[in-house]
Amino acid sequence: MAKIFWVVCPKCEKKFYASLDDFRHQDRKMMCPFCQERFLDKEAKEVIDVDN
Repeated sequence: MAKIFWVVCPKCEKKFYASLDDFRHQDRKMMCPFCQERFLDKEAKEVIDVDN
């Protein structure tokens, strides 16, 4: 099962999930699937870690 975390976009404020291994505490920008804003996990409006 993939390890994920939920994140809230700082621009449109919609929630989506991203790969824990690829983006959480990494220096890689993720892209919001709703508005295409690119941002780091530390720039997110909210981050919800999921117990995997």
